[in-house]
Amino acid sequence: MNKAQTVNGTLDVSELGFTLMHEHIYLGNWNNRIADSEWFNREEALDMICGVLMDAKRHGVKTIVDATPLNIGRDVDLMQAAAERSGLNIIASTGVYVDEDLWVNHISELNMLKMIMREIECGIQGTISRCGVIKCGTGEFGFTKNNKKILRACAQAQKESGLPIITHCRPENTRQGLFQLDIFEEQGADLSKVVIGHFREGDPLDYAENVMKRGSYLAIDQMNFNAHHLEFNIKTIVKLCQKGYASQLILSHDAVICYNSTRWADWNHRQYINYAPDSLSYIIRVVIPMLKEKKVTDEQIHTIFVENPKRLFT
Repeated sequence: MNKAQTVNGTLDVSELGFTLMHEHIYLGNWNNRIADSEWFNREEALDMICGVLMDAKRHGVKTIVDATPLNIGRDVDLMQAAAERSGLNIIASTGVYVDEDLWVNHISELNMLKMIMREIECGIQGTISRCGVIKCGTGEFGFTKNNKKILRACAQAQKESGLPIITHCRPENTRQGLFQLDIFEEQGADLSKVVIGHFREGDPLDYAENVMKRGSYLAIDQMNFNAHHLEFNIKTIVKLCQKGYASQLILSHDAVICYNSTRWADWNHRQYINYAPDSLSYIIRVVIPMLKEKKVTDEQIHTIFVENPKRLFT
């Protein structure tokens, strides 16, 4: 299959173009939105989101992977509207973010798998918009019983669907990605379709190389507008390119355009640390010129941002 699933239909992978593989259009809490009619202002959120997306498009971004799974506010209506207004391709995520809530404790692994596969095969939120990637991860609490359940269900969904998995790894210097790969491999997932996320300052280079030696991709995906770990990231990218790993690198911002953590009327969402009007063009404007100064080639940059996403979705 050479098609990627966007929120507005299937797309040939040759049309993905310059792709950012880990961003967040909207993060929020559906319980609060349902309980409080003033919690969320759709039109103001859409204006915020589309301004950032259109800036990214002007600078050459063509596709955004929204790495927001079902339990941290993913809103397909918002994504569809943003894609139509901005002209960008947007790929939605299924899967489950790090979660110890009661529903995760109570749901069976099989039913979690069924829920994920329904979003891949049928659609999200009662629409026919289907998810194109699977998102899961491990956080500060590590590999709990619930966390292993999530990872196993997502691995099984990857095996069944062929879609890429993108992971969250926290905190640094815990090598969580390698243990995630162990679980994925045990469940029969294709490790060449796995992106181990959030490599950052505090993670050793041999960890990155060990992820890649197992056939997976490594994501240095927190280069957002306020230059989190930028010097470390640049040095790491250069070293990995020199070692021949450009074809297994993913770079992104992990920017959050609209972070709806409180009532819209009570808080300026533009003050959130991961937001800036031009936060999704930062890599093109700032990072790529820095990489070129360090002798990363145009071919390697094309591989990272165009060929690698295309291969993941093929």
